Amino acid sequence: MGDPPPWDQPSDADALVAAGEPGPHNPVTVAAVFWTAVTEPDGPDLEILELVVTPESWRWWGDFRRAAALLPGCGMGAEAVPAAHDPDVAYLTFQPETGDPVVTTLVRRPELGGWRVHALGERVRPEHVPHDR
Repeated sequence: MGDPPPWDQPSDADALVAAGEPGPHNPVTVAAVFWTAVTEPDGPDLEILELVVTPESWRWWGDFRRAAALLPGCGMGAEAVPAAHDPDVAYLTFQPETGDPVVTTLVRRPELGGWRVHALGERVRPEHVPHDR
C-alpha cells in the first residue's frame, strides 16, 4: 500500500504524548531526553546525558559525537518494546529517512531513579545489560 502521506504520519511530539506520563519512569521520555541531549546544536550536553545513561556504559560513549552522528533526521518510535523474558530491558527505535533503524537499549534502574539508556545501534541482549537486582 505504501507509506501514509506525510501529514498522516505521527510526529515525535505525538509519540511522546502517546507514551503516557513523562518522567524518568517512562522509557520513551528517557529516550527523548537522550536524543535531545545528544543532538544539541553546540554538541552533546554531557550534564544531561549523565542523568539518562547507565554509569556502566559511560566510558564507551566517549564524547557522544558518534551517537550524535546517528540521530539527526531520525523519527522516534512511539513505544519502547520490552525484551522477551526481561521487562526491565526495553528497545526503542529511531528511524532515519533512509537506511536502517537505530535501536536504543534501555534498562530500568530503580536505584538510579528510573530508566537509563545503555546502548545505541543494535539491540543489546538483557544478560549483557546491568540491572539493579
